[in-house]
Amino acid sequence: MFRFLTVLVLASLLVACTNQGDGDPDDSADSVASRPASASPGASGGTPGTASAACADAFAPLVEMDISSISELGDLPDEVQPTVEACESVADWIAGAGEVIGGEINPGAADFLLRVHCDDLSLARAPICEELG
Repeated sequence: MFRFLTVLVLASLLVACTNQGDGDPDDSADSVASRPASASPGASGGTPGTASAACADAFAPLVEMDISSISELGDLPDEVQPTVEACESVADWIAGAGEVIGGEINPGAADFLLRVHCDDLSLARAPICEELG
């Protein structure tokens, strides 16, 4: 329980910190330069912003939950685990999560959430976890 609360607080802080400034978190050159190439749209081989079929299927149960932010996904570890297993890449997962949330996903927050899930040894061979190293 403590780990879950810690993850939630850290994800919230990460989101809050990246939205400081003039309101456009993508304005800084550092945020673009520091993103891994895999976090760019379309890195999974599909069209930009579109999740693969397997990834979309894994996110399907979450669509009905009225989730509005990535921090809410942090509250649902049992529901997020199948998405980590099914999505082909970080970019694919971000596209799937964006479809559930109905908006753009902060790549840094997604990276953090995915790394927390990849600490689970049962996900060590998942493509996303291998990509994150």
